[in-house]
Amino acid sequence: MSEIRTVAIVGAGTVGAGWAAWFALHGLAVRIFDAHEPTRQTVANTARGYLQRLVNLGLADPTTTAAARLHVVDSLEAVAADADFVQESVLETYEAKKTVFAALDALTPPNTLLASSSSGLLISEIQKVMRHPERALIAHPFNPPYLIPLVELVAGPATSAETIDRARRFFSARGKEPVVLQKEVPGHLANRLAAALWREAIDLVAQGVATVEDVDTALRAGPGLRWAVMGQHLIYHLGGGAGGYTYFIDHIGKAFEPYWQTMPTWSTIPAEARQAIIAGAEAATHGRSLSELAQQRDRKLAAVLKALREP
Repeated sequence: MSEIRTVAIVGAGTVGAGWAAWFALHGLAVRIFDAHEPTRQTVANTARGYLQRLVNLGLADPTTTAAARLHVVDSLEAVAADADFVQESVLETYEAKKTVFAALDALTPPNTLLASSSSGLLISEIQKVMRHPERALIAHPFNPPYLIPLVELVAGPATSAETIDRARRFFSARGKEPVVLQKEVPGHLANRLAAALWREAIDLVAQGVATVEDVDTALRAGPGLRWAVMGQHLIYHLGGGAGGYTYFIDHIGKAFEPYWQTMPTWSTIPAEARQAIIAGAEAATHGRSLSELAQQRDRKLAAVLKALREP
């Protein structure tokens, strides 16, 4: 297979612009298209802003020429021409993604990888419209894509093993941390874990156990610190002492059973809970704007990433 040198971004919202900045930073020529003209007019500035943020955070060389590798085009045909890799980030519906994938399938060479940023849709459904479904996959980033290293790779039944291996090597070589799912499941890995935790975090507020701010503090100042270094399974493997995970499950794990028995099982956020968490989140900002919060998030994430890169 030829080396990936040119990447096409289809869908240039927050995720697409973040991807564009990341690909450009890693030396790739990036062409960007969005069907919404106002978005096309602003995406280059948005992506350049992300690149400058990385420079300011000390995660990119101040002399980088990455911005010069960003090119916005005005048609799907133009963005697809000679692309080695396509990262689709359009509206999160099967209708929108199938339309784009069918068109890209016809416009790109059969060996061009077609990846969707979908946070939870199944590639098996999307690739039904393709003549060459073997090169289609999910490559779901965690937000913001220019900063968070995780990317989830998911194959459909028609996706070739070579496609997944090629995508894994492509992302790994550029500093991403890809995880490869062994089978499809709605929401993939990280969002399913986040959804389970979010439901409990909502319910604790709705039941009056704690405020939004204290729930978030409990996560941020407790398990969140450990999760930056090690996942849940290895954390509890260590928690079992000399007996490892076996001891933890058989002894400490027993204490979790009463917790699980009292945890919520609803699949739609109750109206009262919705109101409580929105009000609580607004109170927890203490007057800071969303822009200020995003800058704080990125600044602290950068510090964590730098620390994790140390031997």
